[in-house]
Amino acid sequence: MIEVTTTPKNQKHFSRLMSFAQEVLGICDEVGITPVLSASLAVFAYTQDPAMEVHDVDLSCSESHFARLRQVLEERGIDCRITSWHVLQARRTDLKVEFDATEYWMHDISEHVERARIANIEFRIVGMDGLRELYRKGLVETADKIDDNSQIKHRAIREKLRSLDTFRT
Repeated sequence: MIEVTTTPKNQKHFSRLMSFAQEVLGICDEVGITPVLSASLAVFAYTQDPAMEVHDVDLSCSESHFARLRQVLEERGIDCRITSWHVLQARRTDLKVEFDATEYWMHDISEHVERARIANIEFRIVGMDGLRELYRKGLVETADKIDDNSQIKHRAIREKLRSLDTFRT
């Protein structure tokens, strides 16, 4: 079990985000969905870098669960949207939890998972090798894009991959 003992730089937002994530994960549990944590919160869990900021929570589950999960989330007053890029977004004010379609986003990624406790919430978390591979793929996909948003995303991906590469398992 990875025990996260620090908070990121944006502590106030992070605290509210973790409360929202706990609510969303409780709903997942009620409907029998066991998502896997990835992206920036997973990077934070492994590196525990207090200079990092975490703005949202990225989880993955089968896209076949999206419609049912969306229905229950909306019944609980959580705004939802299923995107054309295989993601279910759950939002409340400035808080966001995203569910990436495992079949699409985690294709060819190691299925090894760990457990992590972050802000007293237990997560299943993508293994370090799988997380590094996700960020390597993202780096390649954004490398040739020249618009400002893609360049910002590319730099953020590169920085997170560097953080992971300096972390020793």
